[in-house]
Amino acid sequence: MLSPDLNNLIDAALTDGLLTDQERAVIKKRALLEGYDPDEVDIYINSRLQQMQIDAQGAVAKVRKCPACGAIISYMQTRCPQCGTEIVNVGATKSVQKLSDMINQITATEVIKEKRQERIKNAIKSFPVPTTKEDIMEFLFMAAPNAKKKKTLLGTLGPALTLGLITFAAFFILGLLTTTNGQPIAKALEDGLFLGIFFGLIGALVGHFSLKKRVEPIRDQNKMAEVWRTKCEQVITKAKFILRDDASAMNTISGIEKDLKLSK
Repeated sequence: MLSPDLNNLIDAALTDGLLTDQERAVIKKRALLEGYDPDEVDIYINSRLQQMQIDAQGAVAKVRKCPACGAIISYMQTRCPQCGTEIVNVGATKSVQKLSDMINQITATEVIKEKRQERIKNAIKSFPVPTTKEDIMEFLFMAAPNAKKKKTLLGTLGPALTLGLITFAAFFILGLLTTTNGQPIAKALEDGLFLGIFFGLIGALVGHFSLKKRVEPIRDQNKMAEVWRTKCEQVITKAKFILRDDASAMNTISGIEKDLKLSK
């Protein structure tokens, strides 16, 4: 840990992003006077210079030139403000494809369903929100169908309860209809209830074992839908800022937003 005075001296020398031999010599001399190893301070200075160069390269990478008119364009702009040319990111959709590949790999390799679902959820949650038009649209086209919950009677009440209730109702009515003429209504109700309850329980058991496999995928998808929906909401919020001047893209995004019932 260097002293504040030595750090201030280094900061002043690196203000312009360059370091002359004279400045380097002064810093090393000051370090020696304060009891620091001049070679270690030299390594520290070189690391600072390297990081400054990396930051400078990153700043340059965030601007582009319009292929039509040569105007400087921010990396977040999707259309040239000078001539209106649409800027296409040739490296787009790679991140979306990476997420898709990751989910496919988890699905193929993770045997335990609970762990598989949790890993996929974490992959979706940690997916960085896209910042280019191509990535945004690619993600929404992939994610929107997965963000919808399927509503079915079996999925809502459960296969056992649904089939049990249907069977109970059918045999209850059958019991009432098959009661011999002249019997009191109480007897008809008793016979109907007996048949309904007996066969309703059988129907519930049959429903549980026979329809469970058909309903489980729907329930699993609905659990994942909430995660996809949250990520779609984040991406759409970002898109409204980045693509606010792109009428065609905004119309498409608005349609997806309404389809997922995200618009307020």
